[in-house]
Amino acid sequence: MSLKQERINFLGLPLDTGVTLADVCALPRSKGALRMVTFINPHAWALAETHNDYVSTLHQMTLVLPDGEGVARACRELTEKPCPRLSFDMSSLADPFFGALRAAEASLMLIGGVPGVNEGVQAKLHANYGEDLRVIGTAHGYDSFETKIASVMLRQPDVVVVGMGSPRQEKFLVALRDAGYNGMAITCGGFLDQYLKKDYYYPRWINYANLRFAWRIYKEPKRLWRRYLIDYQVMTKLVLKAFYKKYASPLKSSSAKIKK
Repeated sequence: MSLKQERINFLGLPLDTGVTLADVCALPRSKGALRMVTFINPHAWALAETHNDYVSTLHQMTLVLPDGEGVARACRELTEKPCPRLSFDMSSLADPFFGALRAAEASLMLIGGVPGVNEGVQAKLHANYGEDLRVIGTAHGYDSFETKIASVMLRQPDVVVVGMGSPRQEKFLVALRDAGYNGMAITCGGFLDQYLKKDYYYPRWINYANLRFAWRIYKEPKRLWRRYLIDYQVMTKLVLKAFYKKYASPLKSSSAKIKK
C-alpha cells in the first residue's frame, strides 16, 4: 500500500486518501489476509442519514475509496490530500483489476445483479480475458445472504466481487468476514448489470469530460433521478459548508480585524 495512504473523516464518513489504482490491483496478491474494499459516492451521505448502521459498517472496511470525481475532487480541494477517483467500472478500476487477477492466478466469485446477470458476466469476462481469469462461481444479488455465503465458504475464492448496491453490499462483506472468510472482498455497485449491456458503459467523450453522472441520468432516469437531484444534495450542502468554513470564514475574520 502507498506510504501516503491515510484514513480520514471526510464530511462525517471514513475515506482512505493516497490510495492508487495500482495499490488496489496489488491486493489480490496478498493471499490469506482479509481485505474488505468499498467505495463512497455522493449518495453515501444520504444513506448515512437513513441507515443508522451504515457509517459504522464503513468503518469496518479495510479501504473506503472515492467513487466518482465529485467526491475525489471535493476531498482534494478541502483536505489537500491525494485522492484520485477510483470507481469499479471500465473507465477506472475494473479492467486493470481483472487483469491483475488473471496475472496473479487468483480465483474469483461474482455475486450481484438480477438473476441471470451473474452468469452472463462470467461468460463475457471469459470471452474478454480468457479462461485464465478463474471465475469459479456466481450468484445473483437478491434473497438472503446465507446461501451465497455458504457457497463462498465452500469454494474459498481468493477474491469476491459483490454488486448489491449500498448499504446491502457492505453488510454482505461484513457477513462474509463474520463467517470466517479470509480473502479479498470488493464491492462493485451496478457494474455487473452495466458490463453485461456494454463493455464500456460511458462514451469516451463523456468519460473525458467527467460527465458520467449526466450519462447515467440519461440512461437510467427512472432509477436515478431521485438520487442525483435530491439525495446528492445532502453531500452538496456539506461540501458548501466546508468550503465556506475553509475559505470564507478566515477572510471574514481578517476583514473584521482590519476594521478594528
